[in-house]
Amino acid sequence: MKIRIILTTLFLSILTNSTFSQQGDSLKIDITGVESTELLDFYRFENINYFKINISGKEIKNKYFLLTSNEYWKDKKVKTDTIVYTKRFQLQNEIDTVKIRIMSKKEKSDTVKFQFHLPRFSIIKKFGTTNKDMYSLRVTSNREKLFAKNAPINFLVYSLPYKVPNSPGRFSYCALTREGTPPDEWGAKFGVEHYIVFKFTLIE
Repeated sequence: MKIRIILTTLFLSILTNSTFSQQGDSLKIDITGVESTELLDFYRFENINYFKINISGKEIKNKYFLLTSNEYWKDKKVKTDTIVYTKRFQLQNEIDTVKIRIMSKKEKSDTVKFQFHLPRFSIIKKFGTTNKDMYSLRVTSNREKLFAKNAPINFLVYSLPYKVPNSPGRFSYCALTREGTPPDEWGAKFGVEHYIVFKFTLIE
């Protein structure tokens, strides 16, 4: 009995220490939208998307980060762009949180403009789109999880909706994030015509 108790205690101790270690080496993401009701009404009227992203973890301090976009047409990735790579400018993170604000709005019928407000500077990036007005900037389903510190994090997707099966003329976004399907697979699984996945990667 004593041996069993000792082994159980040892196992729990190892498991607990392993869990704390994994959490200590992980990144956490927190994404919020517009807090003012009046401002939210205005943004909806103007079809503007706006999000605030806080990515935190002790591993972030004195590191760099890479922000990229992966563009998909149907189920094919057609382009990967680097939005910012802070190591090129030797801009290390001074604190243990990276704060990013992102706005998007269709500038023309076939063009969307993004503005990325990053620590110490901002960037404007434009992407080609279809002529459809149903695009939406969506939070991925993994927003509350812990992430490995050096793994790319999918955090936002600018996407068209998918056609609802057996419902002519109906479109939806619900299943895209509800089932936890990785955004890279939305085209293949749901038939989404066009979407852009934004990824964050911490760089040593």
